[in-house]
This record gives sequence, C-alpha cells and structure tokens, in this order.
Amino acid sequence: MSAVAYATAAEYETWSGQSAPSSIERLLTRASGLLDATVTASFVVDSDSGLPADAAEAEALRDAACAQVRFWVETGEEHDIDGLAGTAVTVGGVSGVRPPVLAPQARRILRRGLLI
Repeated sequence: MSAVAYATAAEYETWSGQSAPSSIERLLTRASGLLDATVTASFVVDSDSGLPADAAEAEALRDAACAQVRFWVETGEEHDIDGLAGTAVTVGGVSGVRPPVLAPQARRILRRGLLI
C-alpha cells in the first residue's frame, strides 16, 4: 500500500464537491495503494513529498484517488474488501454484477494520464 496518499481531504472536497467522510484519510491512503497496484507506467517520485515529481502525473493520481474514494462512498468499500467485486449476485430474484474494484472513473483518469 502506498505510504503516501495522492490526495488530501481538501482536494477530495474540491474534486467531488462534497464533504469528506469521517474516514477520508484512511480511504485516500487505501485508494492510493490500490492505484499503486494498478498503475503500470513508471514515474519519478519526489524524495521529499513521496508524490510524483511530474505535475501531470501527480494530478492524474490525485484525481484518480478522489474518484476511487467517491466510488467507495457511493457503492460501499466492502465490495473491494470481501474479494467479490465484479462477481454476479442475485438478490430477491434480481441479478446483477457487483461493482468492480477500481472505479471506472479512476480507470479513465489513469488512462488519460497514460499511467495504465
């Protein structure tokens, strides 16, 4: 898991337009760790901040972390925790697929930033 969160609570609030949940620091750190496991492009890390040295890469990772937390706020973090993300589920005769691990919006941001 990432030792540093790619976004702050204030950045999350600006990005999402919503108040940060009480667990925002933990969620941003978890989201950053998930991004670390997802990103396939290498990038230079600033030794002082632990963040990407390139401003565009830092921005993409910040926005993707915010998107991931927003996704968890909406769908529930448990879909990632229980290991059943993306699997089929039937409840009361209604079938569907559980949300994926990585938020679709976060994936798009990473692709746009050429990080995956």
